Amino acid sequence: MVPLKALVVPGAAWVVFCVLWLVCAALGIPGGFDGRSMTLTEASAVASHADAWRLLRDGADPNATARLRAGLVRNSEKMITPLEAATAAIRTGPVQMLVDRGARIDDRNYAVLWCGAVARNNQDMLRFLETRRPPAPVDCRAVPPLW
Repeated sequence: MVPLKALVVPGAAWVVFCVLWLVCAALGIPGGFDGRSMTLTEASAVASHADAWRLLRDGADPNATARLRAGLVRNSEKMITPLEAATAAIRTGPVQMLVDRGARIDDRNYAVLWCGAVARNNQDMLRFLETRRPPAPVDCRAVPPLW
């Protein structure tokens, strides 16, 4: 009898979980589990190439400041750009896609990105930014941290 319970109980629990999951998904509860509710900033922070591509295809602005929900990569919510999110979260996969689709790296955001990459030891981003280095040196002591 005990071996039979050991087989049946986990299987039954799994079936109940799957049914509840499907019912919740059909009702749209919770919306946070659906990639369609992600901002481009959030997709960049978690390196979700598919979501980033979909959002860019649908017209998301790669330079716009957007919400990074609490719990995705940090404990509190923050408003930052997709490039800043990718840099701070050490998820540089979508960076080239963002730049190819119009994300600017210029005098206004270079220091923030550079100093964020230095602070997080994000070597991939540092190599990427090195090719776009402005002539003036960057003083990270004067730049507010991304995190």
